[in-house]
Parts: sequence; structure tokens; C-alpha cells
Amino acid sequence: MSNIIPFKYQGRPVRFSTDGWINATDIAKRFGKRPAKWLELPTTKSYMAALAKALGIGDVGKSDIGLVITKKGGPDQGTWLHPKLAVAFGRWLDDDFAVWCDMHIDDVLRGQGSLRHQFDVAVYDLQQQDRRGSTAGRELAQHRWVKPPLVQKVESLREQLQMTLALDQ
Repeated sequence: MSNIIPFKYQGRPVRFSTDGWINATDIAKRFGKRPAKWLELPTTKSYMAALAKALGIGDVGKSDIGLVITKKGGPDQGTWLHPKLAVAFGRWLDDDFAVWCDMHIDDVLRGQGSLRHQFDVAVYDLQQQDRRGSTAGRELAQHRWVKPPLVQKVESLREQLQMTLALDQ
């Protein structure tokens, strides 16, 4: 797995790949469980077979190829589950985690939860603020040039007006 995105669940990291795959080994440990036990369940095997059929992966009866990846050693080690398996796995672990997982996978797949997306949004916001600041700076500079003659004109007209009023009395 490359490009791992860490999210926090109850203050602890949960690792997703940028494609939405979840590291099942890491999260299962928190609940005192192992992914292998879930993968052995008849309901899991049935769900995986139906999912593989729907995704056009083929028969996964004897193999989890395409839906489960197991990495040994290295920073990405563990059992990684296809995004469509993550919520079903999450339900087996904990209902609240399943809901959290579903929402975060959606964010990952839409690119909204990624650090890159957050960076892009922050850069855009900064550029917009720079544009507003630049516009405000130009307006302020123009104000500094335009204001003195206007002040002079107002003062001159005020003096003339006062003289006119004095004559009318």
C-alpha cells in the first residue's frame, strides 16, 4: 500500500490507503480481535463472494485475491481490506466504528479527507485572501491619493459657503 492516510478514531490512528483500503490488523487489535477470524466466518465468505461477483473479480471462494491484501514486514504490514469490505468488517468489530469507517471511506474516495485535499483547500483560501488583500491595498493607496484633494475641495467650498452666508445676513 502506498500513500497511507491516517485518520483518528477515538484519538488513535486508523490507516487507509488513498484508494480507501483499510488496515484491518491495526484496528482489530483495539477491539481484541483478529481479521483472520472475521475472514473465516461463513457470512463473511458469502458476502465476499457476492461482492467479488458484483465487482467482476471472479470466484474468491478459495482465495481472497482482489479483496484482501496481506503485507508482511515494512511500514505497510498487516491485512488490508477492500473499501467495500471495511464497513462489514467494522460492524463485526463495533457498530460505532462501522459508521465512522463508512463516513471516512467516503471522504477518502472523494478526496476530502486527504492531507493533500486539506492542503489544496488551504492554498486556495490563502490565494483568495491575498487577492482580497491586494485589492484592499490598491484601494487604500488610491484613497491616500484621492483624499487630500477632496479634503481641500471640501474646505475651500466650506469657506466659500461661510463667506456667502455672512453676506446674506
